[in-house]
This record gives sequence, structure tokens and C-alpha cells, in this order.
Amino acid sequence: MRRNPRIERLMDEAQRERRCAVGRTDADRRALARRAAAGELIGPYRNLYARSDYWRGLQTTQRTIHVVRALALLHPDWVFAGLTAATIHGFDHSVSLHDGTVSIASPRTSQSRDSGRLHRIRMVDPQPVVIDGLAVTGVVRTLLDCGSTYDFEDALALFDSAVRQGIAIDGVLAAACSRGRKPPGSDVARLAKLCEHADGLSENGGESKVRALIILNGFLRPQLQRRFENPDNPLGPYRTDFSWDLPDGIIVAEYDGMTKYTLPQSGSGERRTVRAAVHAERRREDHLRAQGVTAIVRLEFEDLLHPERLVRKLVEAGVPRTA
Repeated sequence: MRRNPRIERLMDEAQRERRCAVGRTDADRRALARRAAAGELIGPYRNLYARSDYWRGLQTTQRTIHVVRALALLHPDWVFAGLTAATIHGFDHSVSLHDGTVSIASPRTSQSRDSGRLHRIRMVDPQPVVIDGLAVTGVVRTLLDCGSTYDFEDALALFDSAVRQGIAIDGVLAAACSRGRKPPGSDVARLAKLCEHADGLSENGGESKVRALIILNGFLRPQLQRRFENPDNPLGPYRTDFSWDLPDGIIVAEYDGMTKYTLPQSGSGERRTVRAAVHAERRREDHLRAQGVTAIVRLEFEDLLHPERLVRKLVEAGVPRTA
């Protein structure tokens, strides 16, 4: 397709500002739509565009931010809410929750001209905060909405992440229980469970989901990030993702521990690196066992997709259940 200098400038400007390009005039909108139809551009939201190769290089959360920045230009009065706000706050969560929908605070739940990808969360006074130039619901309201919307196993990562950032989450449950001011759709029981179990020692969303599945399946709650001596480096002790100190020994579970051993496709130097990593991990396991660890459970991403595998591994290792 013939090069259009104006469209190129629009795309360059958008990339510099880390957002999608916006068609401001009918001519721009037609030109952008033609290029999207030809595959040069991606249209993730109505009248918003990005270069296809640039878009493919973005992570899911970055794509959301690009859409939001462009929408904020078009609608400067919008306050972003729900998972969209959680993304802007930087709260960890599964990218599988993103379906292209943008959530905003609104006194009404819908309007006739809304895009199918716009979700309005009803609130009269969202009391926004501004993060990196974007108006969003505050931490308490964001966690309240997400905690009431998503299952425990998906929402726990958001709450863990907030605690990890040093945010006090006590106000979430208080807001949900506030007489006369309880936000519509608040799930008090679910929020209470999330506040009870939130722990900033979970280092990422994967560990949070593992822990959520451990809790949901009735296993004894593990200790997180337990330290063990490292004879090879006394100043750098070992840390284990999950551990259970039982009368007959310590059970340890590590999430995603085997991914570092994926065999590279090329040279002998890389293969030596893999062998060195395997050797280091075996030595680490020997040191752990010398300090009372009797079982080491390896948990992978596939175990999160198929929780019955995670349950089976923990049962076989001897992790007790409380329910």
C-alpha cells in the first residue's frame, strides 16, 4: 500500500508516547482502517491502531496500557477501573484475564453508543488517583472490584502484589462492609478470604496461584520463602517458595523450577551452561536435604492449568490436608 506521510507521523507519535494511534478525522480513520484491513496495522479497539510488528512485540499488559492511553486522549474525563485500573497500578495478575475489555467508573452501567469492549462499573464518586498521567480508581476500590469479580485463585495474585508493594489492604473489607455505602456487587465473603490470605512474600503471580490452589484444596498452609544455609555462599542463603515443617521432616515445593533447564537449540557452550545449572541445582538439593528436607516437589505452569496434577504431587509428597 502506498506510503501516507500523515499516517506514518501518527504512528510514530503514538509509539513515542506508548499508546495506540487515534484517527481524528474521517480521512485519517479511513486511511487507518484500510491499512488495518491490509494487515499493516492492528485495531485492538474501535478507532485505535498500532503497527502490527510493534504490537506483536508488546506484552499483554503493555497492550492494555497502549489502548488506555489512547482512550484517555479521546475521553479525558474517564476514570479507569477494575482490571484496567489494576494493570495501571502495576498489580500482578494472570494475563489470561485480559480479553480486550476496558473498564471505567461510571454512574450508569451502559450507554447506547458504547463499544462492545467497554465495561462500565457503576460508581457515583470514584475518587480517582492519577498514575503516570492516567486517572484510575484508588487501591481500595480497585481491589474491591477485582476481588468481587474474579475467582479466588485469580484474585489472590492482585492482593499479594498490593501487599508486596507495601499497601495496607485492610480498607478493602471495611469498604465492602460499609453500611449504606457498600459498592454494588461487593462479595464480602470472597474479599474477607482474600484479605486473610494475602501475603507479600509471594514473589509473582504464578506463586500466588499455586498458593491459592493449595488453600482451595485444603492443604496445610505453607511457609513462604523459608531460608536455608548455603555452604557455598554463606551470605546468599537458599530460599524455597513453599515449605511445610512436619514432625518427620521438611517438605519443600518449588514453582517452575525446571524451566531453567530447557535445552537450548545451539552450541556446546550453551549446553555446558545447562549442565552447570543442573549440577548447581543438584548441589542445592543435597544441601537442603542435609538440613532436614525430606521431599522436594517441582511444580510447573502445566500444574496450574491442570490443578489435579498439583494436588497429586502434594499428596504423593506427604503434604497434609486440614480439610
